[in-house]
Amino acid sequence: MSLPRRSVLAAGLATLAIPAWAQAPRDSAPSASDVAAWARYAARLDARSVDAGGGRFDPAAAKRVLDLANAARDQARVASLASDPELERAAAAHAADLAARGYVEHLSPEGFDPSHRLWLVGRTLIGSPSENIAFHQGGSAAPAGLIAIWRRSPGHWRNLLRPDHTHAGFAVVRRGDRAWLVGLFARPLAWLDAPLALRPTAPEIAAALASLPDELRARIMSPQGARPGASGGARQITAMRVEGPGRLGAIGGPILLPPCQDRAG
Repeated sequence: MSLPRRSVLAAGLATLAIPAWAQAPRDSAPSASDVAAWARYAARLDARSVDAGGGRFDPAAAKRVLDLANAARDQARVASLASDPELERAAAAHAADLAARGYVEHLSPEGFDPSHRLWLVGRTLIGSPSENIAFHQGGSAAPAGLIAIWRRSPGHWRNLLRPDHTHAGFAVVRRGDRAWLVGLFARPLAWLDAPLALRPTAPEIAAALASLPDELRARIMSPQGARPGASGGARQITAMRVEGPGRLGAIGGPILLPPCQDRAG
């Protein structure tokens, strides 16, 4: 779109759909060595997932959006989406952050994208999401009206109807006469047996890796979409899926930060 996305709210647009995000991360985030930046954003997401950024969550509207999405998929003869709590929490955190900081964008001001949000918030899911955003200002913002914003955008509607999506999480945040809808879609590759702490111990990391099927060849790597960092920086559980003869594809999972070090004053 022609307007800078972070000035959209000031421009007073009534409805808006930001182009659907369906790409893999492309080195947009801070370096993996900048642990403080990753920790600050993780803390922001954690706070936003419960306080709605000065607005209020509308879980009934989010549930209705899921129902409407599945009705549209049924009409298109595509399998229904199952709700996933980690996708829902990541969507809620971003919707609240949009409301708190007054912008409409897939990338956060720090450069984190939808996949990073899921991998920081979701502590069991292995998979890469795609994201739709809709914004409405003024008058009624019923679920049908919010999802209609996506229907008028071919890219968003294709994203909502993609047959390879199996799970989704939706969140609606309202603040005054404004409403933000965020939808995250994914086809999870696997789940860890138990949630992994953001700052896990070595035994906890080993147990998480052991809980994944051997064929996924899980390993610890620098977070996808971040410049590699020195040892001791941010890391990520990554599964390697066979995508063809002699070809592996990296699928991201929970991002890990090094344990905090206690220091004497």
